[in-house]
Amino acid sequence: MKFFADSTIKPYLAAKGYSEICEIGASLGENTDKILELGSVSVTIVDPCVDAHLPRKYEGNPRVKIHKGLSLEVLPVLPGAFDCFLIDGDHNWYTVYNELRLIRERGLLKPGGVIFLHDVGWPYGRRDMYYEPERVPPAHRQPYARKGIVPGRSMLDAAGANAQHDNALTEGGPRNGVLTAIEDFVRESGDYVFFRLNQEFGLGVLAKKRPGDRVFSRFRRRARLLNWTGALRRFVRGAQR
Repeated sequence: MKFFADSTIKPYLAAKGYSEICEIGASLGENTDKILELGSVSVTIVDPCVDAHLPRKYEGNPRVKIHKGLSLEVLPVLPGAFDCFLIDGDHNWYTVYNELRLIRERGLLKPGGVIFLHDVGWPYGRRDMYYEPERVPPAHRQPYARKGIVPGRSMLDAAGANAQHDNALTEGGPRNGVLTAIEDFVRESGDYVFFRLNQEFGLGVLAKKRPGDRVFSRFRRRARLLNWTGALRRFVRGAQR
């Protein structure tokens, strides 16, 4: 996610005047630090704090709140509503779909708000990865192995990328991968527009429709999933006017 902070996310947040950001999956806090360079924002972090002791890192910073735990445990009780969500947590269909569902059902994203999601491209756009497979119900868990991923090859290979993680045995198919989760959510919800940028594992943008929003008027007939880098760039520029 931090790859896109300076080029895309921060300019958009600044242009829209967003102040309340929720980050799901902060890891070491590197992306958080970039977002905090915008002095007008506050960040609420949802993270199990396995990679870093985030409460210690941000101790004394009044612009950072930390909810230590898994997203699907924290989101049902998370207070308030946010201008923007940054999602870069567990990269599997079940988690991402239900994160989006909870955000929508609980009204956690303000009208006109935006959700940025990392890893909508290869390797996890169409393939599940599990940090803790046992936390995903068996009915929603793909067969998996701790083997690597090779571009253009569906089956896993011990010599492939990310062999340290539990990856779905095959790529594609129903309920498999981050992008698939987003597509299913958008199709069912009907009140979001989706764009994606195909760089550095992919950045997805889910924008919540708001009546009369001129940014969406241009894309009203294209509310299906878009795979246009240009559309995303025009979307960001539209916020700056």
